Amino acid sequence: MQKYRAVIIDDEEDSRSNTKNMLQNYCPEIEVVGEAASGPEGKLKIQELKPHVVFLDINMPGMNGFQMLEGIYNRDFCVIFLTAYSEHGITAVKAGATDYLLKPLMLSELQGAIGKVVQHYEANKSAGVASKPDVADKNLVLINHSKGFTLVDFKDIVWLEANDNYTNLYLNGQKKIIASKTLKEFEIILPSVEFFRIHRSALINVNYVKEYSNNEGGEVILSDGTHVQVSKARIQEFAEFIKTKSVSPK
Repeated sequence: MQKYRAVIIDDEEDSRSNTKNMLQNYCPEIEVVGEAASGPEGKLKIQELKPHVVFLDINMPGMNGFQMLEGIYNRDFCVIFLTAYSEHGITAVKAGATDYLLKPLMLSELQGAIGKVVQHYEANKSAGVASKPDVADKNLVLINHSKGFTLVDFKDIVWLEANDNYTNLYLNGQKKIIASKTLKEFEIILPSVEFFRIHRSALINVNYVKEYSNNEGGEVILSDGTHVQVSKARIQEFAEFIKTKSVSPK
């Protein structure tokens, strides 16, 4: 039987101990290789131990579980959220969780969640996909959406468009993804040396800028032919920013 490495991240020692004991006694597929009592410590454990699955408490002081995941762009592990509060369910789904378990844990629900983890890795194996891909050398961004999550190299993002509490991402190759993050969140996540907010509803990858036009007060024409309006308040700042870039149309 293949063993799947697990890390437990929970600020409550008793809760960590209970989760670990249940896994060790009733889930033979799982090997607990590490524990952490906070989000920052958990990120270090993940980097060090390369787990297949992370059992992650949501409500932790300083950095909660959702915030911790935001800082991990090359996520290649399953996440099972643990919480005493049922209202986090929708957010957990949007964060690409494999499962979401309420405390105190019920054995049947825990074993069901482990079954989903095993199914995930077995499906990848059957499809010929490595269960632990080497993504360390890629500039990956975690894109949460209604069906789970997608890892996207930010260099493939042409531009992003605000869509209420969601964002439309337009990728190189005419692909579109609707992500469950706001445009403001992506503006924080994506590197500011590559992406510029030219309008309250548009964030562009300047490496895909093909042309600038004074039409309609100012608009950018991207390499895929898309015309994106530049707000009047940002025209001067954009002009100064673009001077610092050597832009090569794709």
